Amino acid sequence: MIRNPLGLRLDPTRPIREQILQAARLGAKGVVLEASGDIAPHRLGETGRRDLKHQLRSVEVSLTAMVLPTRRPFDSLDQLDERLRRADAVFALAFDLGTRLVLAQAGPIPAADDAPKRETFTNVVATLGARAEHRGVRLTLETGPDPIDHLRTFLDALAHPAIAVSIDPPNLLRAGIDPVAATRDLHDWVAHAYAGDPTGGTITARNPRGIGYPAGALDWEEYVGALEEIAYHGPLTVWPEPPVDPARHFKAVVDRVAEIS
Repeated sequence: MIRNPLGLRLDPTRPIREQILQAARLGAKGVVLEASGDIAPHRLGETGRRDLKHQLRSVEVSLTAMVLPTRRPFDSLDQLDERLRRADAVFALAFDLGTRLVLAQAGPIPAADDAPKRETFTNVVATLGARAEHRGVRLTLETGPDPIDHLRTFLDALAHPAIAVSIDPPNLLRAGIDPVAATRDLHDWVAHAYAGDPTGGTITARNPRGIGYPAGALDWEEYVGALEEIAYHGPLTVWPEPPVDPARHFKAVVDRVAEIS
């Protein structure tokens, strides 16, 4: 039986407060907000933060995580000081709004034989981890096309308590990586998890679960079972991909989860 509450990642291009109300009506127990637009740290002042926290409490929806917008991979030195400053502001905002997780897409981990990029990537992640720890949050890296053993080796070597991982089944399936195996392999690093099948674009990678599973199809029972095995009791966040209607997507996940509950 699935015990994880379902949450919803909101679209930063649409009015956030309207989406919070919609999430509550749909039955979501948490939301994920991107720190951009009106929710950017420099635009959301003390009054705005207080009002946002009040709205979340009034509809009994928690803030699961903030998203750190990233335009460049972490192996880039371009405008690094400014990027670190913006990240630090997002960490402070996340803590202020009541969440301890900041999600980020770091880009692919450079190969070990590409020493300059690997060193830059490692130093940036370590620096961000230290700043996140100082602010009382965890930098949570979203899984992408990196092989899971590659990611695990990197995390184990870094061994930073303020670094964590978010399991993203759609991203993994697009790369032909099994979310079930990824969850088990990354067990002690997992701090957040999404739930859903890829809904946009063409999936070219074969399903890693083998015959009987079409490309892009999540093995829901095994995935939920893997989360239970690693004692992950946090929210399962639904991330609708435009132009998919968030309400329809969220309900589809609710119905799918009900089949295995």
